[in-house]
Amino acid sequence: MPDATQIDPDHQDTLLLVQVFQRIEENPNRSIPFSEYMEMALYDPDLGYYSSPEARPIGRRGDFYTSVAVGETFGFLLGQRLQAEWEANFDQSSSFVVVEQGAHDGQLALDLFEGLRTSCSPLLEILNYRIVESRSPVRNWLKGRFQEAGLSDKISIFDSLESARSEQGVFLSNELQDAFPVRRIRRENGEWCEWQVGIKNGELAWVTRELPESLEVFAAAVGNGVEDGYTTEVCPATREWMVAASGLFNKGLWWIIDYGYGSDDYYAPHRKDGTLRCFRNHRATENPFEFPGEIDITAHVNFTHLREAAEASGLKERRFTDQHHFLIEAARPWLLSMEGQPPRREMMSRMRQFQTLTHPAMMGQQFKVAEFSRGI
Repeated sequence: MPDATQIDPDHQDTLLLVQVFQRIEENPNRSIPFSEYMEMALYDPDLGYYSSPEARPIGRRGDFYTSVAVGETFGFLLGQRLQAEWEANFDQSSSFVVVEQGAHDGQLALDLFEGLRTSCSPLLEILNYRIVESRSPVRNWLKGRFQEAGLSDKISIFDSLESARSEQGVFLSNELQDAFPVRRIRRENGEWCEWQVGIKNGELAWVTRELPESLEVFAAAVGNGVEDGYTTEVCPATREWMVAASGLFNKGLWWIIDYGYGSDDYYAPHRKDGTLRCFRNHRATENPFEFPGEIDITAHVNFTHLREAAEASGLKERRFTDQHHFLIEAARPWLLSMEGQPPRREMMSRMRQFQTLTHPAMMGQQFKVAEFSRGI
């Protein structure tokens, strides 16, 4: 078994690779779960892919293109939806809080506030926006950005979900769960095993390990009818995270927006290689072990597991839909307000963004919205 000193010193990611090799060699099995590797590759405070929002721009300049990157229309429409829910279901005489987790560079919050301002929304005065960010350098960066935008009195930064609690409000995450570290299970010789990260010939590689008892429930959900070589991802962290997120409000809504499938589709026999994806410099790559800290690693969300975790935490499923239907409903008052108006450049730009966000062949069907509630 090679040690960390055998890593190619010319490799641009030597420092993070050294840490991964050391972690593997310290483990009695000489391997670590893929979730542990993914955690290091994405979230190491100094070397991880998400260590700095400045270093990882979103959109055409970055490795990933989100609904926020399309333009300000996504935040504008979420603001319109927030206002409608606030007027219909919440105590308007009390503080109203929005908690966002996975805010990255904070652009969604800025777009949402600008949309409320331009539409003269009464919600603007009472809204208290809270961003949950566990990494101290990113918290400091966000505070500076919101101060520059003149919103430091409206947007607060918290280090945990527990510290952001309030009596009533809405929780929002957009493309957060797809970056949760996942474990991988694989069918070999008619049995389920775990695919972990080990070292072969001086390089990181997949190695087979006995399926731990904690993952048996996930293997059972897939079943035994798949062929050898079938590989998929599971995310045990979902339940623990949902317990924390569900405790935010005594009365509230939870909006979780991401790409993924229900279990039947997620574990379909044709999806034999799973949903793990890697991106570097605008291009997809199949090997998650190349350039750790320099590639974005994602896996689709299993919305069935998410729903089960939410219901186990005391929430009720209000709706599961796609972004197409969710945003069209949010946009209805805005679309009606434009009837009979002559086209303006700003209006046409926003309509083009709206089409990108909602068209089934673009982002409308790819992204799903899981909505949960308590006390509503």
